[in-house]
Amino acid sequence: MAQPKAAWGMEIGAGAIKAIRLERDGDRVSVSDFAVVSHKKILATPDVDQDEITRLSLGQFISSNVLEGENLVVSVPGHAAFARFAKLPPVEPKKVPDIVKFEAVQQIPFPIDQVEWDYETFASDDVRELEVGIFAITRDRVQKRLSVLADLEIEPAALTLSPVAVYNALAYDHDLADRKGAVIYLDIGTHATDVIIAEQGRCWIRTFPLGGTHFTEAIASTFKLGYSKAEKLKQTTAASKYAKQIMQAMRPVFSDLLQDLQRSIGYYQTLHRNTKLSLMVGLGSTFRIPGLRKFLGQQLQIQVLRLDEFKKISVTGREAASFAAAAVNLVTAYGLALQGVGLARIDANLMPVEALRTQLWRRKTKWFAAAAAIVVMGSVMSLYRPISDNSSMNVGGPPKVVHQVVQAAGRYIRRFDELQAKGNVGFAGENLRRLVDYRGIWPHLIHDAADALAAADPQPELLSSDVQTITSIEPKKRNLVELERLEGLYFFEPETKSRRILVSMDVRLSHEMPGEFLNTTVAKWLRDNAERPGVPYRILNETISFHPDQRRTFRVTSTGEVELVGGTRSGSWSSRGSSRPPARRERPSGGRAPPGPPAGGVQAPGGGFGLAGAQGAGRRPRPKQQRRAPGPGDGGMMGANQSLGGGGPRPSRRPGPPGVGTQSGRSTQRSSRSGGLDSLGPMPTQPLLYPPGSEYYRVPITFEVELIDALLQPPGTQRAADLGEASEGVGS
Repeated sequence: MAQPKAAWGMEIGAGAIKAIRLERDGDRVSVSDFAVVSHKKILATPDVDQDEITRLSLGQFISSNVLEGENLVVSVPGHAAFARFAKLPPVEPKKVPDIVKFEAVQQIPFPIDQVEWDYETFASDDVRELEVGIFAITRDRVQKRLSVLADLEIEPAALTLSPVAVYNALAYDHDLADRKGAVIYLDIGTHATDVIIAEQGRCWIRTFPLGGTHFTEAIASTFKLGYSKAEKLKQTTAASKYAKQIMQAMRPVFSDLLQDLQRSIGYYQTLHRNTKLSLMVGLGSTFRIPGLRKFLGQQLQIQVLRLDEFKKISVTGREAASFAAAAVNLVTAYGLALQGVGLARIDANLMPVEALRTQLWRRKTKWFAAAAAIVVMGSVMSLYRPISDNSSMNVGGPPKVVHQVVQAAGRYIRRFDELQAKGNVGFAGENLRRLVDYRGIWPHLIHDAADALAAADPQPELLSSDVQTITSIEPKKRNLVELERLEGLYFFEPETKSRRILVSMDVRLSHEMPGEFLNTTVAKWLRDNAERPGVPYRILNETISFHPDQRRTFRVTSTGEVELVGGTRSGSWSSRGSSRPPARRERPSGGRAPPGPPAGGVQAPGGGFGLAGAQGAGRRPRPKQQRRAPGPGDGGMMGANQSLGGGGPRPSRRPGPPGVGTQSGRSTQRSSRSGGLDSLGPMPTQPLLYPPGSEYYRVPITFEVELIDALLQPPGTQRAADLGEASEGVGS
């Protein structure tokens, strides 16, 4: 099929619909039209009907631009799809599709028949290995996007990922194929950020869930504003007289953005060890926040620029100023239009094949309707006689003996499968045998978690048992990180063919800058002690994450209750109890998500291991009237009521074994008739260690460790004995 000479590229963003129309002349293109249609409300605004707002904006767009007969390419955001990259061994070109399909099944965390996917290969002269990029999206999300477009009779010819379109635009506009050295393109969107690293004609993409809306929410939370007013305040930060206060409110988000960038860049450099990253180009409206470029440049020690104009396309006349102002937001639409005219470096199309066939047939109907009718009539006439003769010879269907043979064969096959399943006990037996292998790893992880949290260097007053001494330290100035949950999950990383453990823990702190404080204390300790002699694993620096989207803020009210900032007050969130929301586990980078642990925190053979810290086994829930706000003495690990990082111990309340009384010579039944332990010896009310009006944070921290086979210790090593901790089995 001949390549169209003109095409529209359209991005449906959270703030506006951005579109550009390009006309091709050889290897050059020119802008024939463009449009930016702002939504009446930003799609990230709470309680807004996103589909309805999108339909209204699309209606406004097509009322001014005719799309009938045009070649249209649209995008889906990076956080709604998948982009995976893998290296293939040198093979014959005809075998590449089969190998890529095998990799796709391994890399995509959904059944292959439930996604639309495509791929692109990258090859360079100095590297023998073939690199492939696999792009996929679930069919449900594709249908949701297409249904909104279909309501306005819009039929796109191609669908691709936004970060892929960004790379296509900049590969063409900046001549990346001829450029030596790597460039980092940072596209900060509304909900997520895309990191695109381009090097020698190939690219690498990672998306993490932190975007402009997180800056807006930080402003809204600090100044107690609605979302729309906070968004307007963010956009006018540079000209506002409160610029200093606004920047202070967004500072924690700056720190979270920096941490995710360090993680992404570190992971890329582990895959491409000879690559030097020295240049970053920022895209999107969020990069207009004053001080963001300087902050990232100083912290990452690289040059940071902002994309303000394109090199190969421009608009003249009265629309020139409007196009220049919108250029920073038209990069995705630029790349989509390039794909429509056949100049894209990555030509990935995630449109369902059925939809493309329907479109093709609809366009050709008026030309082939008559020919199809003639062919059908001719086929009917030529086949009528053979069909008639065959029917007359097969009256009554196939012989009865055929059905009997087929049924008997089916019974034999089912019986064979049953016997084979009963006889295959090797895997189950081997998993049971390996249940206790490497149980010495868990004490190492516990010890490292304790040392990492202790790196916060809490003030001596916080280690005191005197309440007045503890409360003399303002919560925002407390250098204390308390552990609420510690868990490990074993999995196999197919990309690097390594065995890893995903370590996740929930911590509590009240420092005024939680993200920056954790990055300079806990994360720094993990990075500085990534690999040590005698430790049977190495900590992977690029996997250390604080998950800013899962951080929760709690405020102590004047009555001593705790309310979730941005949520509602609830008894289960009371400061007088120790309940916590269920933590969400992030899928380890690369490969499929490992299975979650069963109740109790201990994974079955071949899975993972771990114990919930704040809710250890054997603890009896404290009566409601005896609960209090959490303080430095709370937290714990492996069921012990003791915080890591400096919190003092508190009394343990464990029920005795069945048949043993609470006093010598007395049974548990007698104790229960007398009112039980709560009436005989009630626990005193715990003191309130967070004053009314103060806030604290619950932050999930995850990192991965890679097992070192040469240092894995057999059961009963001196290290485990020295630590004196109970070991847990690790599945292999």
